[in-house]
Amino acid sequence: MRCCAILILALLAVGCSSRVPLTKGLIQDYRLSDNDIPKLQLYISDGILLEKRLTTIDKNIDSASFALKKVEDYFVKQVYFKKGTPCIAVSAAADKVAVAFEQPGDNLSFVARPHAPGTPFTYEPDKKFQRDSTEDRPAAAGFSKWKITGNETYNDTSYNVLIKNDLPYLLVDKTSLKNFTIVARKVKGLRQMEINAK
Repeated sequence: MRCCAILILALLAVGCSSRVPLTKGLIQDYRLSDNDIPKLQLYISDGILLEKRLTTIDKNIDSASFALKKVEDYFVKQVYFKKGTPCIAVSAAADKVAVAFEQPGDNLSFVARPHAPGTPFTYEPDKKFQRDSTEDRPAAAGFSKWKITGNETYNDTSYNVLIKNDLPYLLVDKTSLKNFTIVARKVKGLRQMEINAK
């Protein structure tokens, strides 16, 4: 039983280690075009939570005590992208990759800094707040330590974007990069005296 647990952990470690951050440098190293990127299997480095919260307040007067009672009801709608969720690029440009986790059409955008080839394509909400917010949220909604960092429209609904630490970035599976291995050789050249010697 213990050996099985160790074997499973080893396989998980090997599976996760085949993922590397998608950077502009990696795209240049493999000479990938904007048309090649949608052929790669991508993943996200950390979780993203989209949350819409509606609060309804009923003010009722208790007929027995004639006291005003305030009843708050919360409706929370969440869309959770778990760490390691697979996705595909639906469009790619020099500094921006739009990815789909479900049917293409509802995409999240990931951007790279223009003059930093080693930095990964990082998630960018539709609207990024100047400062992250840690406003009070209903405890029953979960994700209590997550911070609100912006707004995102997904499936025609506007959500708050919550993240745990830093903004997630795209990972690429190394095995999908093997499709783009380049076979190259350096041509030595030919000298006139080599031809005449034959």
